Amino acid sequence: MHVEVTRADHPEVREVVASHHCLQRFRRRRRIAEPGVDAVLSALAQALQEADFTRWPPPWVDSDRDTEMWALTQDLAFPLSAAPEPGRWVATTCLVRGMSR
Repeated sequence: MHVEVTRADHPEVREVVASHHCLQRFRRRRRIAEPGVDAVLSALAQALQEADFTRWPPPWVDSDRDTEMWALTQDLAFPLSAAPEPGRWVATTCLVRGMSR
């Protein structure tokens, strides 16, 4: 299972790759109604494609995380870690507003 989203609209973030842990957390926390892995992969890719990138965490996330960049939607936060390739980032987990870790 692999989720990779390519973006061209941000000067620092060209690609986001979801880690296996991120995929697991997204599946558990978003409760995708459709059965099967393809529905989860598609929903996660769409969320990352629509996300805004920032160096600031949303106010509803614990600020003690050492995270360089964030991918944010209205109710999702993906902490990003820089990959060795410039412009490529790894979504390490998926946080949902109103849910504890």
